[in-house]
Amino acid sequence: MHIPDGLIGTNPYASHVAEHSHEHTHELLEHAVGGHALIDPNIQLLIYAIIAIVILAVVFYKSKDKLSEKDIPTIALFVVAVVIVQMIELPLPVAACVHISLITVLTLYDLNISIIVYTFVTIIQGLLLGEGGVSTMGVNLLNLAILGPIIAYGLYNLLSKINKTIALFISGFGTITLLGLIAGVEYALAGTFPLSYGLTVITPVEAIVGILEGFITVILMNALNKVKPELVPVMNEENKI
Repeated sequence: MHIPDGLIGTNPYASHVAEHSHEHTHELLEHAVGGHALIDPNIQLLIYAIIAIVILAVVFYKSKDKLSEKDIPTIALFVVAVVIVQMIELPLPVAACVHISLITVLTLYDLNISIIVYTFVTIIQGLLLGEGGVSTMGVNLLNLAILGPIIAYGLYNLLSKINKTIALFISGFGTITLLGLIAGVEYALAGTFPLSYGLTVITPVEAIVGILEGFITVILMNALNKVKPELVPVMNEENKI
């Protein structure tokens, strides 16, 4: 879930929300009533940005010794594929539209590469495609490019010894659901929406998306294992993520 420009520390009835290009975002959030931020929301955005920059700098620095020029076309292909897939929006039985993220699929190929890919994807979406924005770039990078892959990685490894199919589904489902919960908490900390709204509206909506993400993760990982097994090393018992 992308956090749009202006929705940290502001009331959703503000005019710029109504003018936001994604009407479904306005419809989903228009009935929530904000509260008071614990600290200045602009400072919160700065903190998120600093955390994201530091973590990404470490990941990119460490990756330069592990990745070669041969990996650049692969990363570029993944970026293009994810951007295209996420441009396909799916309707929900609530006032919202969603898209598949493929976070778990890329994370189980390589954690560092997935973080790099979603860094570029989030920047492209925020600057060029109206998903997110400039002011919330830091928090979106933290959520989608860092926390998303880490959650997917952790959930799969936690459950893979029990059953890989279950682990794949829970990784896809849990990642999206927990990211919705995290966004709800971030909204509450900024005083934009009450925590109850994040728990009763945002998180359940993301859970619906997560169910779809989980099924697609299982189907896609098994399909790739048949035609391109090198892209899904975790499906091979001899390989460990």
